[in-house]
Amino acid sequence: MDQLGYAWTGAQRRTLERYAHFLGSLSSILDNISGAFERRRSAGHQPSVLAMDSRWNNAFFNGQYLSALWRYVNELKMSLKKDVDVLAVFSRDALDITARFSRREAIEHVDFRLFSLSRSARWLLAPPTKVEDLTHELHLRFINHRSAIRQWVFRFDELYRESLGLNPAFTSAMDHRACRCHTQPSVAQMLFQEAITTPAWNLVYSSRDASIRAMEYKADIALLFKAFKNLNGQMGLLAQDLYQRMEDVVLTLRRASYAVRLGELNSTLSAAMKALGQCMALLEDFESWLRK
Repeated sequence: MDQLGYAWTGAQRRTLERYAHFLGSLSSILDNISGAFERRRSAGHQPSVLAMDSRWNNAFFNGQYLSALWRYVNELKMSLKKDVDVLAVFSRDALDITARFSRREAIEHVDFRLFSLSRSARWLLAPPTKVEDLTHELHLRFINHRSAIRQWVFRFDELYRESLGLNPAFTSAMDHRACRCHTQPSVAQMLFQEAITTPAWNLVYSSRDASIRAMEYKADIALLFKAFKNLNGQMGLLAQDLYQRMEDVVLTLRRASYAVRLGELNSTLSAAMKALGQCMALLEDFESWLRK
């Protein structure tokens, strides 16, 4: 457990990898199910089909997203770090300027060119003409970071809802009759009867019997859904936590843009830097776990 209340374990990392792999395997499993139905039909059984179910639709894309999650987190972390570093320099400049003048010095009397940020080549709106423009620029940059984190909140919520729907859809497909004239074998049992249709899955089975393997496979996938639900819930909480912290940063920088005196500016910048330090610590911990 880290100092901010999150624990990321090796078991959770394996859950993420296995769930992403499982989602990526579903397309071939559906193809193999169709092949199993055809084998039964060719053997003289009444053909069976799976009803169309939209809950399968996004499985492949969700698997790709989870497989690339480290890259998305790292991109955000690096982008955020650049602006945190800019804000840190701006804060030091403000302290240096305050030391030269006074905490009570009116910001409108301070030459904006004394700040290193004034020489930036990148502006979200327009080049500055006063100190207030510099603080407003910082405010806008962190609004963008807040928006990026907000997308995580939506994405993890979407993953939760789609996993919740996919679980019963998958179970129903595995338990579906392989033909309409017999209750056995089930689709899962049919898949394990042939090596070419056996789901590619990292599991040590206790038997070569197709029925037993099918049962153990379904049980393992059921545990995987449960483990991913818990993991995704924790990732969702992290995203919400980061979003709230970034919201506080944005509001603090908004106050900084309205600061009248240097002392007030220094105080708000210090609060923003403290909150951002916590955000970066959370992201570093999460990214490090994903990188393993």
